[in-house]
Amino acid sequence: MILNHVGIINGNAEQAVLFYRDFLKFEKTREFILSPELSGQLFDISREISVLVFERDGIKLEVFICPECRLPTPDLSHIGLHLDDLAAILDEAQKTGVQHIIGKTGEKTVHFIRDFYGNLIEIKQK
Repeated sequence: MILNHVGIINGNAEQAVLFYRDFLKFEKTREFILSPELSGQLFDISREISVLVFERDGIKLEVFICPECRLPTPDLSHIGLHLDDLAAILDEAQKTGVQHIIGKTGEKTVHFIRDFYGNLIEIKQK
């Protein structure tokens, strides 16, 4: 078994593109509309929902654009990414206003960023 994709919500398509395409350098590979029937069955939201698909290095993200959807709190879910250049991403985060959270697990320093909607992403050096 292999992981095919991860689905997340975001309230704004433009902010999703800014973060995932422009900041994390994923390629936006397609966009589709989830029908009101299916979105009602899956999410109890009976309207069309736009879905943006981003891909990079074998990772596929489906970003469901839903302004009225809210992230649960507290929310422990997150995506973990190994990066070629952690320092460059942290520098870019500071320049672009992306929230960067630094923590410790024992002796180890851990880094997280949040997209503009609040989704948590753990980032590590490859």
